[in-house]
Amino acid sequence: MGMATFYIWAPALFAYLLFLAWHENWRGPLNEMEIADFMARIEANENLTAEQRKTLIDFMETDTGGEFLMVNLVAHNKGKIADPVTNEPTSAPKLLDIYYRPFIGKLVRSAGYPVIAGPAVGDYLDAWNVEANPGWSGSGLVRYRSRRDMLEAATDPSFAGGHIYKQAALAATLAVPIEKPVGLFISPRIWLGLLLALFAAFAQIAYLVMRLQNGH
Repeated sequence: MGMATFYIWAPALFAYLLFLAWHENWRGPLNEMEIADFMARIEANENLTAEQRKTLIDFMETDTGGEFLMVNLVAHNKGKIADPVTNEPTSAPKLLDIYYRPFIGKLVRSAGYPVIAGPAVGDYLDAWNVEANPGWSGSGLVRYRSRRDMLEAATDPSFAGGHIYKQAALAATLAVPIEKPVGLFISPRIWLGLLLALFAAFAQIAYLVMRLQNGH
């Protein structure tokens, strides 16, 4: 039974270790050279205000090396919108789909994924000292493995051409990073480990039942 146990549990452990190798950030926080490189990439393509520059530098310099969630709010432009390339009338969600399509592949490869997303179903129910609702269409949370991964995606030259679709689709957008979220969200590092252990346990039970039925 010893070798059978090994052949059942070893693949489950190996699969979990492979998952962790992909899911976790093993490179630590951003270093000074990386921060300077990212700032150079961003400033080569965008005219940052002094406040935006300070916010970005603070975001990079306070990197803990851990995962974080980006809280996104989007307000779609209403009605039919001219496609910025073909000039055909289309909708904001379709334009955003064109924008996000190449980004999603890069996101998943670097262990990022949407956690939750949905449409807005009402106006502000509670708001203090904030500007009027610009007409938020929906909100979502996206998990990033690290700040490095988010910045690499944001500065990837292959995505530069897609921004025209985002600009055409959105009347307003807002993104705020949060770290160490508190709540009922269970990380895949927990539920996947439990799921693999459950499958391995069932496989071992099935093996023991077969042995008993065969008189061993």
